[in-house]
Amino acid sequence: ELPYKDNEISMLVLLPTENFDTIETSLTSEKLNDYKAQMTETKLDAIYLPKFEFDTKYFMVDTLSALGMPTAFTWPGADFSGMDGTKNLYISSVIHQAYVKVDEKGTEAAAATAVVMTEGMAMPRNVFRADHPFIFIIQEKQTGNILFLGKVVNPTQ
Repeated sequence: ELPYKDNEISMLVLLPTENFDTIETSLTSEKLNDYKAQMTETKLDAIYLPKFEFDTKYFMVDTLSALGMPTAFTWPGADFSGMDGTKNLYISSVIHQAYVKVDEKGTEAAAATAVVMTEGMAMPRNVFRADHPFIFIIQEKQTGNILFLGKVVNPTQ
């Protein structure tokens, strides 16, 4: 877990040495809490994370309809009369876009900074190196709300 500025947000990096696909497909909030409960605080001499950037866009009408609000997207049927006094309004599209960029300056999406540097010129002894597939989670620490979740399959590219 890499805490960000003001310690309100952090990035969790799950770096499994094996069974990446199993861990990814079985990841639930309960499993995440189990992983966090097993974490111990360790002083690291160095952290190596690759630079990565994600820009995704999701069209949410089908998902929201399946979750139980299909009439909001149909006319006639939708009732947003509280907004304009008529029943002529309906939702034609819902788009969710997420952008995450992690580089040597920090994490742009969370508007926070997480930079770790090694001390002096000695060879790092206790190192966290994300050089194989990993899952990253940016979350609010107090509530546990997940703000961003993604995976890096090939950190060398």
